[in-house]
Amino acid sequence: MAGLVRRAENVNAARPRPFDRIPAVAHVSELAKPDAALVCVPIDATVDIAHDLMQREIPVVECAAIHGADFDAHAGKMRRLAARYRVTAIVGAGWDPGALSLLRGLFAALVPKGTTDTAQTAGIHTHHTTLEQSIPGVKRAMTTEAHGAEGRLQRYIYVEPEKGADFATIAAHIRNDAASREIETFVFPLDTAAEAQEETRGLVLRRHGEVGGRPQFLLLEARVSEVTLAAQMMVAAALAMPSLERRCYTIFELPPIALAGAPMLAEWRQRWV
Repeated sequence: MAGLVRRAENVNAARPRPFDRIPAVAHVSELAKPDAALVCVPIDATVDIAHDLMQREIPVVECAAIHGADFDAHAGKMRRLAARYRVTAIVGAGWDPGALSLLRGLFAALVPKGTTDTAQTAGIHTHHTTLEQSIPGVKRAMTTEAHGAEGRLQRYIYVEPEKGADFATIAAHIRNDAASREIETFVFPLDTAAEAQEETRGLVLRRHGEVGGRPQFLLLEARVSEVTLAAQMMVAAALAMPSLERRCYTIFELPPIALAGAPMLAEWRQRWV
């Protein structure tokens, strides 16, 4: 990161790691010219800040969470600015619109005749259990429950084994006990529990339809931090910029391989194609 641009009154405010090691300034002109700027501001400030950046020939990625006609109008303003200053800009590079939109579009491409529905659910919140008192080798455990795509209750258990204890053996013990009580249970190492505590949204994306006369059903179930994935989508968009012409794009106009970044294309092909 080249630096953080913050409100003038907050420039010297304490920042969490690793951002405490990154320069913070009140205006982008105080930094050496960056390769790209990720605009993370309230929607009503996005265009003005993007304008300031683009007139300095700084490529822009933004993630304004707006839809429909409002998104089209916003993208139109950004297109005019990008054309005026001959600079690359990418709009809608967040979670929704953004990554979730790409997933919905891919489902529709695979099953063009059908219907899509998206259900948002509460995120996961873990709490301590007493497994360490009942299963040998368990040092600490946390659990949570959530309803799956079909409404069936699921249990997620995060376990920290004692030194020398085998996680696989503990997990099998837990799953066998759960199976005897007909409870669908998933067991993970406890080091992922911290992530689960921070998850704020559950998502179920379904596409029903038919292709070639055969019924098709696509299902994506996820538990995510929307803010984290919006940030990752912005980074992926920035990685695509060196291969793009100098104009404005929506995230939907970019080929998926571009989001891996030019230096990673060969690796992307080998891993996923």
